[in-house]
Amino acid sequence: MQKHVLDHAHGAPTLASAANIGAFNLGNALAAWLGGMVISAGFGYTAPNAVGAVLAASALIPAVLSHRLQRKDDHANATHTFAEPDLHSTSRAAVDPVRL
Repeated sequence: MQKHVLDHAHGAPTLASAANIGAFNLGNALAAWLGGMVISAGFGYTAPNAVGAVLAASALIPAVLSHRLQRKDDHANATHTFAEPDLHSTSRAAVDPVRL
């Protein structure tokens, strides 16, 4: 994910990297807080596993959306160029394509 962010941060890669690390730290703090909340709510010491699974699934959603948008953008910007044969070449393959 960080590579994806840095690939698109042409003007300010240091700022993008700092914001990306900040987002990861915020996610870690949120997960620890939610894990503590479910333990203190009486769900037991294994309940943070479920919280972690929900958080991981919720983080997968923007990653998949980003990937799809990138593929859609790449497909829209793709230019299909086809190589045309060089009819003015004097190579043997251009003169007689049967003899390769």
